[in-house]
Amino acid sequence: MKKLYIIDGNSYIYRAFYAIHHMSTSGGLPTNAIYGFTSMLLKVIKEHQPDYLGIAFDTKEATFREEMYREYKAHRPDMPDTLVPQIPYIKKVVAALNILSIEKPGYEADDIIGTVAKKIASPDIKTVIITSDKDLMQLVSKQITILDTMKNRVIDPAAVMARFGVKPDQLTDIFGLMGDASDNIPGVLGVGEKTARALIKQFGSIENLYQNLAEVKKEKLKKILQENKKQAELSKKLATIDINMPLDCKLKDFEFQPPDTKKSAGIFKELEFHKFSRELMPVKKISYDNYQLITTRPGLRKLVDRLKKSKAFAVDLETTGLDPMSDKIVGLSFSIQDHESFYIPVAHDYDGVPAQLDRQWVLNELKGVLEDERITKVGQNIKFDLVLLARAGVDLAGFLEDIMLVSYILNPVKRNHNLEDISRAYLGHQMISYQEVVGTGRKKISFAQVELEPAKVYSAEDADVTFLCHKILRARLTKEKLVDLFEEIESPLIRVLADMEMAGVKVDKSFLKKLSVEFSRRLKILEKKIYELGGSEFNIDSPKQLQVVLFEKLKLPARKRTKTGYSTNSDVLTDLAREHELPALILEYRGLAKLKNTYSDNFFELINPETGRVHTSYNQAVTATGRLSSREPNLQNIPIRTEDGKKIRRAFVPAPGCIFVSADYSQIELRILAHFSRDKVLVDAFKNGRDIHTHTAREIFNVSADEVTAEMRRVAKVINFGIIYGMSAHGLVKELKISYQEAQAYIDNYFSQYPDVRSYIEGVIEKARKEGVVFTLFKRPRPLPDINSPNMTIRNFAERTAINSPLQGTAADIMKVAMINIHQALRKSDLKARMILQVHDELVFEVPEKEEGEIVKLVRKEMEDCVQLKVPLKVDVARGTNWSEMRPVD
Repeated sequence: MKKLYIIDGNSYIYRAFYAIHHMSTSGGLPTNAIYGFTSMLLKVIKEHQPDYLGIAFDTKEATFREEMYREYKAHRPDMPDTLVPQIPYIKKVVAALNILSIEKPGYEADDIIGTVAKKIASPDIKTVIITSDKDLMQLVSKQITILDTMKNRVIDPAAVMARFGVKPDQLTDIFGLMGDASDNIPGVLGVGEKTARALIKQFGSIENLYQNLAEVKKEKLKKILQENKKQAELSKKLATIDINMPLDCKLKDFEFQPPDTKKSAGIFKELEFHKFSRELMPVKKISYDNYQLITTRPGLRKLVDRLKKSKAFAVDLETTGLDPMSDKIVGLSFSIQDHESFYIPVAHDYDGVPAQLDRQWVLNELKGVLEDERITKVGQNIKFDLVLLARAGVDLAGFLEDIMLVSYILNPVKRNHNLEDISRAYLGHQMISYQEVVGTGRKKISFAQVELEPAKVYSAEDADVTFLCHKILRARLTKEKLVDLFEEIESPLIRVLADMEMAGVKVDKSFLKKLSVEFSRRLKILEKKIYELGGSEFNIDSPKQLQVVLFEKLKLPARKRTKTGYSTNSDVLTDLAREHELPALILEYRGLAKLKNTYSDNFFELINPETGRVHTSYNQAVTATGRLSSREPNLQNIPIRTEDGKKIRRAFVPAPGCIFVSADYSQIELRILAHFSRDKVLVDAFKNGRDIHTHTAREIFNVSADEVTAEMRRVAKVINFGIIYGMSAHGLVKELKISYQEAQAYIDNYFSQYPDVRSYIEGVIEKARKEGVVFTLFKRPRPLPDINSPNMTIRNFAERTAINSPLQGTAADIMKVAMINIHQALRKSDLKARMILQVHDELVFEVPEKEEGEIVKLVRKEMEDCVQLKVPLKVDVARGTNWSEMRPVD
């Protein structure tokens, strides 16, 4: 049978709105409901392939039910502020997808759905109502079912009977007696669902119940029913869906139509829904006609001659895997001009593979042009290729134009900057995916097993698209005045990070094994204590089981509601730890388990068998502030304030004959705050080398420096760093465990002592509201799409981001400049020391012992002199035989 799907639009809107949070366009339009709604709509189309499809919406106007009963739905809250501007866009999406949308003043969406299902759909059509609203169950029949897509549940007459004990057409009698709090339908006071079900099962309907009221055995119930007869009859009318409302449409109008591609492209582009554009929109396809496979020596030499004459070319490598420190090159692709690309296979391996050029011979032939400093090399994540080539004996020289980094600089809040997304955004071209070439799941093969022809098209397309996009992105970079940021910081940093990754860091395996054993032993002890306090054994990692123990067994106060019960996150457990020992043990268990699983156990798998060292991968295009991040291992997440975190750092050791030298910027973000705000007191404190936390404590507590206690300094430190992150009095209450009045007094006192800091912060927020973006000292942008959000929580978060981003981002940029300068200085010298680690404001060097003095001097100079601020930069230098036990160096 053909199927008609009719969607309860308002149900979908609210489900989408509450399912997704903090989503908006770069211009500040909230889009969480639009995105979720569109996603659910497309899922219905894709998975159910409807023959007929429509969607019904409520209107703002009063309905006939409100004329019958003024209090109908009177208790429903107003539509959330951030949902209001999304409704017109949801309607536009429906129109663009060519789905029939129906709404009618005076009626609800339920009435539209009922009339369509009962009167418009022909008997030979099966109707599926998509909703989570129980009211619509009264429409269920042999021909009509309900589909709850969120729970993947189909409701037929048997399901209604199982749920309510009556047939679908008797539900209005149930609702008439029990009422409905969500719709403010009164029902009969004192009659709940259980009683209503029993009465309707006995009498069949409200009308028959009142005709035979004498048969009700319970006198109290009989009296209540008698006194509320009119209310029961009214409630049934309110709950009954009108299936005879006037509708100017026919079944033919619901016939499924493909989307209006022009409208869809426009609305998805405006809303920045690139995912849906990929799924639905027809895309431009670039020509593959000039993609050439090179398998002969003359062919390669001809290509090399052309590459030598170019000012820039795109290069892309195909490999056996995704680890540049262990995998091998399978092929190389190049593009010199638009829509012309070349693929050179060197290590494909499958039955019947044609003859290929020898990999080392190819690299030797290409070495001269790849190492030519006059030619710009264009790539996507070119650091990956640089490391692979370096391991193969080729130093990729010349200016490195990485389009991933350009895309990131242009829009740092974008979630990813992979080549497919860049191609889609700037060329309107949908690329061949990696999965299409190598397969997925059990059928997945390595790229070396891909046949030459599809490998050629895939890899040549990568190089072609990279070359095409680089010109467009370069023009955008120039237009946005971000060329200096890219050319002077991000591009030079690629080589620095590549060298650091290749250097890696030695790990003490025997120490790690002992640490892993220690962590296992302590976890077992913690488990035993937790089970004793919890009264039984349970899965400590299961939030549901933990909820039962904390809130049902121990009767601890539940703090925060979630979809699955009450939250057991770290903030909640920290609060509960003041009332009971168990939450504190859970936190300790979680922290220790994370260290064991992430570091002490995982490090063994990360040690490179060729080098015996761990080679983390640094990411330039991830954080919105410009800070570097790292993975495998993630060095940013190793806790340094706990003893166990320090033990993890203890596993990092220098090579024999070397020591570690670390250099850490001292209070760099506070110094940048002094520079930006030009606050005289703050600037003077840093210029005169005063301890800034003691100085702040002296100012806000109005005491002399000698009278500042350790507690006063701690409070001042929290406030100093809290100001950087836009902390309010509420945040200070949570951090210091003090009253709101005390917290506000501290902040007021702080700003009275540093008035220019207050003016600076207010100015940053005001400017951000006007421009929707803030900048670092080096003009790195941080878009703030939510800065004018009507939702106070979202807007406040954006304001805190506006305060912090210029400070944190400038600190990140200063660190990058220092790394570039140190790297260049080391390359020019005869020193053997290597920069091997970067974490937040700290650099770590592996230094031959005899070079310690020179390195300390060089690093301190380059880090402190890399930029001129209104206050001096200060670097704390230390030395040690492992990363944990570092002693200060004068």
